[in-house]
Amino acid sequence: IMAKEYRVKCPCGNVMNATPGSVCRDCNQPIIFPEGGQIYLYRMGNFLGAGGGVGLYIDGQPYGHIGNRETLCIPLPYGSHNLHVAVGMSRKCQDLIVTITPENPIAYTKFYMKPGFWTNSFVIEPTTKEDLGL
Repeated sequence: IMAKEYRVKCPCGNVMNATPGSVCRDCNQPIIFPEGGQIYLYRMGNFLGAGGGVGLYIDGQPYGHIGNRETLCIPLPYGSHNLHVAVGMSRKCQDLIVTITPENPIAYTKFYMKPGFWTNSFVIEPTTKEDLGL
């Protein structure tokens, strides 16, 4: 599956949406896509229409924000990767570890906000290509 745009992180630290052949807006170097696979992450609609940006972290590194009902495609090297989302100082999230291999090069995931008594938390879970409408 080819995405129109990919969420990538340049070695200089800049996170952006890019296509193969793009250059970094900050350091003007070509964006190198890692050999490996992809993770698709869909942010499900939140209750009460809460649609502010949610920070995305992969393997503890920031990968920018994801908007309400947005799907990101992130190229990553083969191996296991920890997905985490957070808003501001809130780090309450049921993280998901996905493994990308040559046999299974694409991971489909989604997350939603789970209402709590005192605070809300995020839940990231595996899904299917069909569930994401791809």
